This record gives sequence, C-alpha cells and structure tokens, in this order.
Amino acid sequence: MSVLINASTSTGLVQSADTSGEIELQSNGTTALKVNTNEGIQILNCLGVGNATPSTSGAGITFPATASASSNANTLDDYEEGTWTPTVTPSSGSLTAYTSSGVYVKVGKLVTITGDFQLTTVGTASGSVSVGGVPFSGTGPSGAYRIAIGSGREDNILAVFYQAVLGGGGNNILLQTAAGANITWTNGYGYIFTITYQASA
Repeated sequence: MSVLINASTSTGLVQSADTSGEIELQSNGTTALKVNTNEGIQILNCLGVGNATPSTSGAGITFPATASASSNANTLDDYEEGTWTPTVTPSSGSLTAYTSSGVYVKVGKLVTITGDFQLTTVGTASGSVSVGGVPFSGTGPSGAYRIAIGSGREDNILAVFYQAVLGGGGNNILLQTAAGANITWTNGYGYIFTITYQASA
C-alpha cells in the first residue's frame, strides 16, 4: 500500500509508505526522514531541538545557542563547542606580557576546558597563578572553593597539576604543581592544562 500527501506539488511535503512497510518523509523527492521496518527512525541530515535551526552541513543534533534547561535530570538539553581566552594573574607582582588561548566542550552541565599560555615577559610576577576567563562558572559543594579534575604541562618538564581549584564563585582556576607548589615564573615558559568541572547552569 502506498500513501501520498501533496503528491501533486513537487516542492511540497510527501509522505509515503511503500510495500516494504517503511514510512518516509520526502522533500523535492528526496527522503529526509524514514521509519524503517525495525521501528527505527533515520534522519538524513541534522535534527534541530529546542526550536534550533538544524545545521546545513554534516549530520547530527543541533541545540539552540542558549540552553533551554529541562527540569528532568535525564534530559540532554545542551551541547556546545567554542573558544575562550585565559587571563593570567600572579598572586604577587605584575605580569608584563603573555599570550593565551583556549577551547571548550560543554555537554549538559559537564564542561571540559583546555587552555594554554606562554609567559612572554614575566616582569615582577611571582607566587601562585590564577587563570580567569573560564567560559562557564563552576559549581560544587558549598564553600568558597570547588575542586575540578585537571592536569597540565610546564614547558618541557612534566608538571602535573593534581588539583585545579575553582574559586571566586567558580570563575577562576588556581594552578599548582604536583607537589602543591607555585609554577615557575620564567620568560618564555609555556603552560597547557585541561580540567573538567560541573557548570552552575
């Protein structure tokens, strides 16, 4: 049995069910969505959720630019990729010049960020290093600090940051070496780090 809707309009929506038992939604004669005989749904390109316009390239799920949060804890309501710019501040003295860059992926409330910075001209900087500009505020247990999982590398010497502490409302990262000491403030030194934490929204 075959059923056609708007079959007389070549640019209209066509719904058909052929003798194989499959149901197809077509546009301009090209299948866009199919319900196959195994009751599975196949979408040719992208699916937009939350009133998001589907991407015109590749295949996948397009989420809105601003998350539309669900009250259901089992609902994936946000996915985002992007860049961010780490800002570096020493606890003592002043940092004259540095370069930095970063990327992030957010799945629901779980955020993974990678950042790097190179100390061009250290100046009088010393003490601990605070990295600001994180793309999403962190959350966690009550108190002034939130703990995130992180690791990093100092110049050509492995220096695992066994802790990356989110403080100041979850907007700043404190980087420490594996021994809990401050990083080395030296012209030309570079640092790269990755941490995963839970965003507040």
